[in-house]
Amino acid sequence: MANEPADIPPEQEKKIHALEQDLNDLRQGLTVVADYYKDLEKATLQQEAAEAVDNEINRQLVDDEQEFEGIWRFHEEMLVAETGSHVTFDHMYDAFLGFCTRTGREPVEREAFEFVFSRMENPAPEMDRGEWIGFRLRERGT
Repeated sequence: MANEPADIPPEQEKKIHALEQDLNDLRQGLTVVADYYKDLEKATLQQEAAEAVDNEINRQLVDDEQEFEGIWRFHEEMLVAETGSHVTFDHMYDAFLGFCTRTGREPVEREAFEFVFSRMENPAPEMDRGEWIGFRLRERGT
């Protein structure tokens, strides 16, 4: 039988053994590389998911900031603090909508407007029976 180990010269046997060892090392290395790429792919997907969540949170924060800034600008530019003055909720919101149209801002819903507006300061508005107390609307051009 020609395939018996006794028939193989010792130099060839050493060479075959070394080649088998190299092949085994290559297989182990390939397994390590494959595992590394699987972990890398998983980490990349996790990072992309985290970035997507971060982007959504940041976008929402920017949207909220723009909404607040629009109400603040309305408060600053369109209202005059005046003791004893009052504006109905409807009239105030309509004025806000008009301000948004003139300034190119996206208006917020009435509930959001009233929530944020009620927390403004310098001076803080008061509410009484469907009216904002302590402010009057600025006349256009003043």
